[in-house]
Amino acid sequence: MRSLPPLNALIAFEAVARTGSVASAAEELFVTSGAISRQLKVLDEFFETNLFEKQGRGLALTPLGAAYFQRINEHVDGIRQATRGMQDSGLRSVIRLHSHTTFATRWLIPRLSRFQVTHPQISVRLTTSSEWGEEIDCDAVIRLGHGQWPGYEATPLVTNVLVAVCSSQLVQKSRPIDEVWLSEQTLLEVTSRPDDWNTWCHAAGFDPQVMARKRTFESSTLAYEAAQHGLGVVVAQEILVANDLATDRLIVPFDVRVDQGAETYYLAIRTTRRHRAALTELRDALSA
Repeated sequence: MRSLPPLNALIAFEAVARTGSVASAAEELFVTSGAISRQLKVLDEFFETNLFEKQGRGLALTPLGAAYFQRINEHVDGIRQATRGMQDSGLRSVIRLHSHTTFATRWLIPRLSRFQVTHPQISVRLTTSSEWGEEIDCDAVIRLGHGQWPGYEATPLVTNVLVAVCSSQLVQKSRPIDEVWLSEQTLLEVTSRPDDWNTWCHAAGFDPQVMARKRTFESSTLAYEAAQHGLGVVVAQEILVANDLATDRLIVPFDVRVDQGAETYYLAIRTTRRHRAALTELRDALSA
């Protein structure tokens, strides 16, 4: 039998019991109310009993739940205080950072490498995924959007410009590069970015309906790799293919650049942690 319950479930239970509601616990832990409810269910299944019971529109501790909370509360609070002491002591600071996978591999990691050299007292623990989820627990996250997220203070990192790119092997000097040429190519699409080709074609004055040959990829990384190998043309975020363009692994066949304005990548720091010196150092380094 396991001697410790799942720790995420334990943290959720302690927060609900201490604050008095699922909503308050979710706000404190920066997750959704649904995520908190799922963790409470995990703990109930672990103990094979109910630690909360419905009371009106809310929850109340059962006698067993109240007894358990009384026994663990001081220990969880001790961990919380010890953590604050570590963060404020000038010892090695840890930043938990989350990012989109393609942005991490093509832009972020080289800069984090330089940051670690100049800030050896700060350890950045990076996690990645294709999409952002509210259940992700981190100090800061790199998100794509317009910079307005409740509970976060966002700083823009790059200019987000869309360009159509391909391998030079697709381009023949003997014929013009125009809408007819593009209609003969395979358009490489990304599942999570379904509007890129329509956006680019509108700016170029092309009709996307005549582009019949298409191939879809799960991530931008795969689509960019396919373009490098001559499998088609992809609309890319220019900042993410900068190295490929500089080394001629990719070229820009059309002089069409679509600036997405405020819709770009941001370093979003939780407002409750924005005064941490390590996060300020990271923000200044990445946005320079």
